[in-house]
Amino acid sequence: MKTEASGYIIEDPKPLILIISGLSGAGKDTVINRLKEISPVDFHFVVTCNTRKKREGEIDGKDYHFITREKFLDMIKKGEMLEHSVVYDDLKGVPRFEIEKAMEKGKDIILRLDYQGMRKVKAIYPEAVSIFIIPPDAEAWIARLRARNTDSEESLQLRIQTAVEELKNIDNFDYVLINGDIGHAAMDLLTILRAEHMRTGNREVRIE
Repeated sequence: MKTEASGYIIEDPKPLILIISGLSGAGKDTVINRLKEISPVDFHFVVTCNTRKKREGEIDGKDYHFITREKFLDMIKKGEMLEHSVVYDDLKGVPRFEIEKAMEKGKDIILRLDYQGMRKVKAIYPEAVSIFIIPPDAEAWIARLRARNTDSEESLQLRIQTAVEELKNIDNFDYVLINGDIGHAAMDLLTILRAEHMRTGNREVRIE
């Protein structure tokens, strides 16, 4: 579709690929879910594959595609994974069919990935926009992790150590978003989406 006005044509903006990353327990899922509620634009949320067990309240095919390690390795062998990595001894990756489905619809694409996944997807789609979400302070962050009550003390310490390494790479992201309030964080994310759609490289204006 396109808009014609006063002798020139404005092409519709190209779909955005938005990569959401951040510290474990920073509220990535909550911010994304709030964005779904407030965004006037429909987008495709890419559901990644994961070999870990479902947590209480999670839905297969919505939160993740929960599959066995054997199935995951078979998909890698067949070239059906766009990217994959090992996260806390589990396998996590982006199935190609999710990206292809989104491209066919022409909708903005949102991926929830860790730092490793972001780098791999950006290598394939350099125009993708990456955002790293962090809590307002370390104390609030650790409190959130403990409140989830899903990790042993050993696993909790591993997440903290991993976070220290992830923060060293924060400059490799396009944006950093502080999640001190879910509503404000979702509005900030929506503002980034709107701004990226206004970039000159994201649409074409032609003189008739």
